[in-house]
Amino acid sequence: MLVLVIGDLHLPFRAHDLPAKFRKLLVPGKIQQIICTGNVCDKETYDYLRTVAGDVHVVRGDYDENPHFPTSLLLHHPPLRIGVLHGHQVVPAGDADALAGLARAMDADILLSGHTHRFEAFESGGRFFVNPGSATGAWSAVWPIRDAADEAAEAEKAEADAKKKEGAAKDEKSAEAPAAKAEASDADAKGSGSAKDAPAKEDTKATAAATGAAKAEEKKDAATPAAPPAEPKAAAGPVPSFALLDIQGAVVVTYVYQLIDGDVKVEKIEYRKRMDSTAAPANGTGTAYEAGIGVRY
Repeated sequence: MLVLVIGDLHLPFRAHDLPAKFRKLLVPGKIQQIICTGNVCDKETYDYLRTVAGDVHVVRGDYDENPHFPTSLLLHHPPLRIGVLHGHQVVPAGDADALAGLARAMDADILLSGHTHRFEAFESGGRFFVNPGSATGAWSAVWPIRDAADEAAEAEKAEADAKKKEGAAKDEKSAEAPAAKAEASDADAKGSGSAKDAPAKEDTKATAAATGAAKAEEKKDAATPAAPPAEPKAAAGPVPSFALLDIQGAVVVTYVYQLIDGDVKVEKIEYRKRMDSTAAPANGTGTAYEAGIGVRY
């Protein structure tokens, strides 16, 4: 069974339309079910989704005004239970631990959420978490998402850079000391020597100073770390994306579609439910849902 997971379209307020290349992919008759993680925002977009598949389930996002959209859903695809919510209820936004807690509370094997406008899929504690991102690449106040690991890595890098600079400065001072000592020694020798020996001593002084400076420069170059390779620039904003779930019993193959530099890129991720984990009701057949029955505009 093919299930389209899409959300955070924000039409027509933050985007004009779904990308044309996405529309070409969403052909009616090929997708059996659509799950929207919220922020559809207008009736025209909802009606469009119903032309792609007749079985459409939507949860209410923080910008949806339709009171008939539920805040969460629990869909049954035996033996899988799929929980759905928009994600603005999660604090911090997109936090993995908070999402895991919600999945446990909903007794869901798979939790679908949005709000961050960034695609993400990961497995944790035997459960699978998918965020389809924003199908239109709509602007978001929470973009980019920064987690504690990112901030800790940046702080560690800044501290390491500071230590390297401090070490380089110490090496430079150490290298300058012999040159200064040689210069002082030459000055003493010059004062006690005769005027006849002055030119020779001046040459010795110049040679020692030049040698000391050259050694100092070499040590400075050796102490200075090589510049790290340039890191790829992060996207300036949300990347348009959606996910397609191919559900075959306890196995779900997720295909994520992202529009990058004008081309659609596809990534494949597989999840297999451990049969000793959360089980669906024994009498569950077909597809049912426990909230949002009869959702309408």
